Amino acid sequence: MPLPDYLSTYQSQLDRMIEEHGYDRAIELVVGGQFEEVSMLEKSLLIHLGLKPTDTLVDVGTGSGRLPYGLRDYLTGKFIGTDILEEALRFARDRCERRDWTFARTTDIEIPVPEHTADFVTFFSVFTHLLDEDIYRFLAAARRALRPDGRIVFSFLDFDCDTHWIIFQKTVEDTRPDRVLNKFTTKDTIRRLTRALGLREEQIRDGTDHWIPILEPVDCEDGRRLEGVVGFGQSVAVLSVFPENHYLTRYPDVAAAVAAGDFTSGAHHFDTCGFREGRSVG
Repeated sequence: MPLPDYLSTYQSQLDRMIEEHGYDRAIELVVGGQFEEVSMLEKSLLIHLGLKPTDTLVDVGTGSGRLPYGLRDYLTGKFIGTDILEEALRFARDRCERRDWTFARTTDIEIPVPEHTADFVTFFSVFTHLLDEDIYRFLAAARRALRPDGRIVFSFLDFDCDTHWIIFQKTVEDTRPDRVLNKFTTKDTIRRLTRALGLREEQIRDGTDHWIPILEPVDCEDGRRLEGVVGFGQSVAVLSVFPENHYLTRYPDVAAAVAAGDFTSGAHHFDTCGFREGRSVG
């Protein structure tokens, strides 16, 4: 089975949508539509998690700009949005009207910022379309970009979430060779990748959890109204850098084992056996 070609499948989907819906609407639909709804939802989620106006935010897979559009009057700090589709980036750049922000096309697994400079790195509806090994590579790149107190936030299609099963069933029925990949994973898989990369799980929220305080009510394309405390729809993971010094201070036996060369770091110990022993990274 050939590996998926992310660029060609998205480009083919966009071309079909332009023919059917026209350019502007196709640019919104190629990333899932629901522009105003998702814009407010993602903005509310990040501010709830502590995004400050002066922060540096990297949004991988920014698409038509749903997240930066929602933040255009809030975020005074740096914004770097990346995507594989130049047409989507052009639309996002024009719609946000923030000439101080960067919208960059990337075709490799990269995050084009210096190391340890990002307060938040986000992947909304990105890992829903990538193979596990590419998710791992992107998380490794995000860790390099992150400040010591920064956060990685991403959404994913979740085998553990009952409402996602219907999406899986529809994916099974879609046998087109050029379809965009829909990728499902599990919370335990996310935890395994997190440990292996020296990251810390802050929280993983099921797609059905209501946990995001919406900043402003918004009317959805399907007639619903988002207000109060709502769910995201996709499941969401929030990660941070593993607290190495805290872990070694809390567990002197681990510090001694690292000093003796039995483990390369506290993060290595936790990944190998610490999590099974019930040791805390909090």
